[in-house]
Amino acid sequence: MKKRPDLYTNYRNESSIFPTTFQKFWFGLLLVSSFAAPFILSSYWVLLITTSLLIAIASWGLNVVSGYAGQVNLGHGVFVGIGTYVSSVLGGVATTSVIGYELDMIIWLPLSGLAATLIGIILSPVSARLKGLNLGLVTLALVFIGSHFFSNLKFITGGAGLGRKAAKLTFMGIDLEAGITFGNFILEKNDFIYFFSLILCILLGLGVKNITRSKIGRAFSAIRDRDIAAEALGINLFKYKMYAFGISSFYGGIAGSLLFTLSGGVEPGSFSLLYSITFVAIVIIGGVGTVLGPLFGAFFFTMLPGIIQALLHAFGVGDAGFIFNPAEIERIVFAFFIIFFLIFEPRGMWGIWFRLRNYFKAWPFSY
Repeated sequence: MKKRPDLYTNYRNESSIFPTTFQKFWFGLLLVSSFAAPFILSSYWVLLITTSLLIAIASWGLNVVSGYAGQVNLGHGVFVGIGTYVSSVLGGVATTSVIGYELDMIIWLPLSGLAATLIGIILSPVSARLKGLNLGLVTLALVFIGSHFFSNLKFITGGAGLGRKAAKLTFMGIDLEAGITFGNFILEKNDFIYFFSLILCILLGLGVKNITRSKIGRAFSAIRDRDIAAEALGINLFKYKMYAFGISSFYGGIAGSLLFTLSGGVEPGSFSLLYSITFVAIVIIGGVGTVLGPLFGAFFFTMLPGIIQALLHAFGVGDAGFIFNPAEIERIVFAFFIIFFLIFEPRGMWGIWFRLRNYFKAWPFSY
């Protein structure tokens, strides 16, 4: 007898990364399109997509600790900053005011994530003793501590108002700063950053998906839903909260190591409280506790200024012709969407996509 599609007979098939052929097909198509993007799109759009991919990686880190493990973290931007400065020191150029070792990218990229992970693990015992608002206040204090160190360790960061150059792109001895020519195509520095970001996004995104399917992911969910009951079932709260903060910090550090190579420099004031809260907003808008949610939220956050500019231009409204400038409109719209999703769709943009997908899958019986 022929089996009906989309019905699972065992847990392994249901929890697989791509449970249907349809999903495998679309993932493959998206993969091919993504690698072809630099040869098709303008440099402006490549820059926006690269930024979105790196912000998505950092947001996945916050989603692991807050969305899956249920631990409030308002200081995620500090770990992004740690990754940024580790890469800047190891891969950057030394000057009279800052240190730099000009090491290969294959060295400073993983070490940026590992350095952030180490700090996250050191701070994780606090999360084992606190939760909710108290934990949120401690991570909030982390933002101010991080800002103090970033501003005063001038031999590393360059100091407030000055900053320093980001890490150089040297991969396995090949200097990618000036770009490389392949026939009629010229791959510039930002194109290489795009490819590195895309590969990292794919690998780390699959990593998050695998975490949700594993024993660790199920322990995270148990701690998030009811930590006392989870402990009664034998789940070691200290160990799994340490895992959550370590994984979260690693994702933040990896994203930070590449994020500021796009602009070429970094300033300590970049890692403010607002910067950390932005990641919280991205996860909320995208969808808390989901794999695709932070990806949706990151693209929305990055593309929003361009969309607003295009709409203002379409309606013939200039900077001086409206009560708010584009930057202020961007903040207002972003804040509105946070409120909207918290009230009407707690699962964020992923929730809207999930409803639409199920509607068309069930058509014509969509009721």
